[in-house]
Amino acid sequence: MEITRPDYYKEFSCIAGACPDTCCAGWQIVIDDKSLKKYKRVKGTFRNRLHNDIDWKEKVFRQYEKRCAFLNEDSLCDIYSEVGKRMLCDTCRKYPRHIEEFEGLREYSLSLSCPEAARILLGRREKVTFQTAEVPSPEETYDDFDYMLFTALEDTREYFLEVLQNRQIPMRLRMWKILAAASDFQRCVDRNQLFKWEEIRERHKASGYGEAFTSKVQKHMNTKDAPDELLKAMWKAVIPKMEVLRPGWQEFLKKNLQSLYGSAESSGVFPDSVYSQNRADFEKAYPDWNIQEEQLLVYWIYTYFCGAVYDGEIFAKVKMAVVCTLLIHELDMGAYLKNGRVFCLEDQIDICYRFSRELEHSDLNLNAFEDLLASDKLFALENMLKIC
Repeated sequence: MEITRPDYYKEFSCIAGACPDTCCAGWQIVIDDKSLKKYKRVKGTFRNRLHNDIDWKEKVFRQYEKRCAFLNEDSLCDIYSEVGKRMLCDTCRKYPRHIEEFEGLREYSLSLSCPEAARILLGRREKVTFQTAEVPSPEETYDDFDYMLFTALEDTREYFLEVLQNRQIPMRLRMWKILAAASDFQRCVDRNQLFKWEEIRERHKASGYGEAFTSKVQKHMNTKDAPDELLKAMWKAVIPKMEVLRPGWQEFLKKNLQSLYGSAESSGVFPDSVYSQNRADFEKAYPDWNIQEEQLLVYWIYTYFCGAVYDGEIFAKVKMAVVCTLLIHELDMGAYLKNGRVFCLEDQIDICYRFSRELEHSDLNLNAFEDLLASDKLFALENMLKIC
């Protein structure tokens, strides 16, 4: 089997008690069968607590006030301290390592939901590269796995990553390019015309980023609504669809978004001009966003794009990458204004891992979000082009 990992993957090491948050609160921790068997065999003084604080039917650790029963007051794990590292379940041992499984390929990443993993990604200025190696592993086959589609997705993802990491091109044009191409690829799949995919990809490569390309994009772009109004509408569409995993998340959103949109609405002048000025001020005050925007887009595309082999939602995967990155940018701007026009890497890490925890650690939220992107006209190509 082949495995693929980003080049920064091995840089991660858990910082335990020094972490600004904990990975043992806010979501259910599922226990694998092998670990459950080990827990049943534990003896000594810790046995009763271990047996009482596991929900054996649901195969999860019990929670108290949304914190794992074994998370102590120092935000450290009592299983680790009482019976050793080898007794951690798969989920606890592997996090924040994330795995996507395909036939003959396993792709690893570090989840943005971990503050230390977010620090590694957001703190780097180099372009992310990916390393692939062959490892011994039993043969696995997947029913109805469309290998031709998967190969096309891999090739297209490689092209998208090349586009996103082309720092000679303004990011707005890079996002336009992957959105336009993904829209075309989605039509190919919908019409069962996968044979046209390579030709379309070559056409997008050849069209470049010049006047002909930008003119064509502008013909398809929403010219009626301002970008901030569309983004505000997207927040309003997304929030009601999502379950809240962490205490304080809704209040966090409210404060940052009120700082961003409320300041424009109460300015007494055209709200979109105030928003545009605040955006320019933020990006001048925090130039690291220029690189972090790229790293976030690469993260989302690498992690989720090839998953379209299972559901065919190619365009939705690309829209997810763009929307997630831009919603994080909105929270950044809100925090910048709320904090007296001050913003730093710690603020960015805080926003990114909080956002990721609410989205990426709930199948309900991920599925609802992708369904919204695929079906709601608010996320149509003309609006996606406008918000970039």
